[in-house]
Amino acid sequence: MKFQRTLITAAVMAATSLSLQANAAGSGLFDDDSLSASFRTFYFNRDKETGADAEALGQALRLDYQSGYANGLIGFDASLFSVAKLSGDRGEGGTGVLQTNADGSQDGYTKLGQALVKMKLGENAEIKAGRMVLDTPLFNDSDSRATPSATQAVLATAEFNGVELYGIWSDKASSKTEDDFESYVDSNGNDYEVIVVGGGYSFDNGLAVQLAYGEADDVLQQSYVNASYPIQLGEKTELMLDLHHYHGEADGAGALSTVGPDYESDLTNIAARLKVDNLKLTLSYQAVNGDEYEESWDGFSHDDNGLSSWNSVQRLDFDRADEQSWQARVDYDFKAVPGLAFMTRYTSGDNIDAGGGVEGKEWERDVELKYSFQSVEGLSLRWRNAHVKSTETYNSDENRLILNYTVAIL
Repeated sequence: MKFQRTLITAAVMAATSLSLQANAAGSGLFDDDSLSASFRTFYFNRDKETGADAEALGQALRLDYQSGYANGLIGFDASLFSVAKLSGDRGEGGTGVLQTNADGSQDGYTKLGQALVKMKLGENAEIKAGRMVLDTPLFNDSDSRATPSATQAVLATAEFNGVELYGIWSDKASSKTEDDFESYVDSNGNDYEVIVVGGGYSFDNGLAVQLAYGEADDVLQQSYVNASYPIQLGEKTELMLDLHHYHGEADGAGALSTVGPDYESDLTNIAARLKVDNLKLTLSYQAVNGDEYEESWDGFSHDDNGLSSWNSVQRLDFDRADEQSWQARVDYDFKAVPGLAFMTRYTSGDNIDAGGGVEGKEWERDVELKYSFQSVEGLSLRWRNAHVKSTETYNSDENRLILNYTVAIL
């Protein structure tokens, strides 16, 4: 591991050196560079039926720099994540917007969320090494609060005859509000690494398939399959069929304490979405066979990986042991008010194995209203509400108000 960390550090230093040399020589490294600033004002309020409510207001700034490639070969990307506390009382943390300290107080934070060297390997392949925000089925950093989580990794991608392939090696992660990146640690106190390989292909008839397999040696294994198929029913009418399947199991003596050494689970989600002009109607069914599904590689200690299934909604994932759930969803874009979009969904789960022969159940109703300002590019306002009733966790009513604005500097 020390050698691998040294290799990543050396690669980043080499990329920076090459960037400076290329700029001085006018070799074109910065011909395609870009710098953007994203501002996100995030208000979060979770009114709990039992226990302290969670509330915070934060102002986030994200600076993203992407370089070109020196001599068409090597470049460097970096992102700064920073959140200033606007409001957040002691004892009302756990929002994911601000840091929650040991004494119950809340604070803002700043971190270098991305810092990576990138190298082209011919016309159709590339390798990246360093800190990055990942978006693959078994490694997808969440961006559901003020700033996203991130992963320290080596990512290799390639495309051959329409087949997209990737491989990921990771040894550290950083959740949304953490200042730094922390190692994965198993139940025996040992550091470990995660390897994920995957790929996808889209056929001429519209069928798209994704496959992924990941393993944390002596800790956890996960595999994933997705297939989606659009059926054109008319000029403005389309039916989309979508399938997601996850399989997870413990992989030895170091299995996470959140799952145990005998952990095994399958999660299957099937959805049908009918699109008629600017209206979308979705029905989804999800079933868990076995233990509650564990999608995080370290039990959410630092890795903030999430599910891609339709029934993974604003607060609940409906992935508890033996849970069966269904969802009805409506999306609507208002033609009379360009930029205004509405979504509501109701998800209900039952048959939960709560232990001792007890069967649990839960439901969540979500409403979202979003407006993208037509006169100001990159500016949007979103309100999200989630109402939850569950025998397995506390009942709550949650509101999020999010103002986003992104501007290109270079």
